[in-house]
This record gives sequence, structure tokens and C-alpha cells, in this order.
Amino acid sequence: MRLVVFALIVAAIQLTFIEIGQASEQLRPKALSFGDGYLRTMPPGQKVTAAFMSVTNRSDEDCRLVSLSSPLSDRVEFHQHQHVDGMMQMRPMKSVLVTAGNTVIFKPGAFHVMFFNVGDPLMAGQKAQLKLRTDQCGDYSVELEIRGLVKPKTMDHH
Repeated sequence: MRLVVFALIVAAIQLTFIEIGQASEQLRPKALSFGDGYLRTMPPGQKVTAAFMSVTNRSDEDCRLVSLSSPLSDRVEFHQHQHVDGMMQMRPMKSVLVTAGNTVIFKPGAFHVMFFNVGDPLMAGQKAQLKLRTDQCGDYSVELEIRGLVKPKTMDHH
């Protein structure tokens, strides 16, 4: 009987330490924060679009974004526009480094996220999920606003 009671006490202590370890992991602040995230709608018949956002590294360690995924697409990649021999070219990138204390801006004509093989048309005003994995700074889920390609005209009052 004493052996059973002792085994139950040891098991309870082990579970307590596991729960404390999980709680401290959840309470640890995330290194990266994301802002201004949006995904463009696509012209009719197109299956490719781009997303933009800012990524700020609030930690004292460099963080490398290493992969992306989204329920909208079976292929999501980091890309960068580069000037080569006077021509603008889009190049895929294996990863994007966000150095400690700095911000990387994903914007048109620079770093951006490409969504390929998008199945359904995207509607302005809806939301899309993007999951990002890093080398050592954790995984993140970012909500992107879907925005139209054409900005609505503003009303001019004379």
C-alpha cells in the first residue's frame, strides 16, 4: 500500500513540473511581432497573389523565417525583387533574416510573400491565415486582411 501511495505522489509531482514547464513556455514573450499584414485579391483567372507585412524582432537574438504555409495555397514562398542588368526580377528566397531589434518590411517591389495555386477567388474584406516557422524563435500565425488591387476612389467635394 505504501508503495502505491508513494508512486502516486511521485506521479503527481512529475505532472506538476510538466504543467509548470508548459506554462512557463506559454508565458515566455514571443520574439517577433507582425503588423500591417494584407493579401492582395487576384484578377479574374489568376491563381497567384502576394502578401505584405512588417516583421519586428523584439528580442536580442536574430530570427530567421524559414517556411510559410496557408490553407489558401499549397505553395507559399518568400520572394524578393532585385534589379539585374536594368531589369526588375523576382527571386524566391529560402529564408528571411530578421536581425535583433530590427524590422523587415515586406512591400511591393521588395521582400514579399507569394501565394501560388490559390483555389478560390479572394474577396476584399475577408481574412486569411498565414503560418510562419522560424529557426529558433518559435512559430507564428498571422491574420492577413484581403485587400483589392484597385483602391476605391475618394469623393471630391468642390
